Amino acid sequence: MESAARATLVGEVFDDAATGQGLLNFFLRAVNCGALTEEEAKAKTGVTIDEIHARSFPKIVANRRR
Repeated sequence: MESAARATLVGEVFDDAATGQGLLNFFLRAVNCGALTEEEAKAKTGVTIDEIHARSFPKIVANRRR
């Protein structure tokens, strides 16, 4: 739990895991209810639709570090 709550440095920007997960959930809900299309969500977030549907901010960060 402790490591999940830590901010991590990605490039020159600190990413807070809880904030990232919250935003991911927000965009997933927006797509699911029709407030945003998948294309709009992808354009606004910079992540793929598969990443949004995977529902895991830590996995997105880990995959981007590779």
